[in-house]
Amino acid sequence: MGIMSIPLNSIGVGKYAEVNNVMGGELMCKKLMEMGVNKGNVIEIVRNDAGPLIIKVGEMRLVLGRGMAQKVMVREV
Repeated sequence: MGIMSIPLNSIGVGKYAEVNNVMGGELMCKKLMEMGVNKGNVIEIVRNDAGPLIIKVGEMRLVLGRGMAQKVMVREV
């Protein structure tokens, strides 16, 4: 059975998710990688409501637009 991947913006606040894949163009993938959103990295969801997502990667907080977050496939850990 494969690992269930869901979009990052489906994960609730206070939960952790491991990045499985980024389903975007080369530029978007590069930008996310530079921000620390890489395959295998664990992300904490700080805020996930009507506006952009706020995530924590290590000690860094990042703001991701909903469209971008939709393309980051993760599994809850």
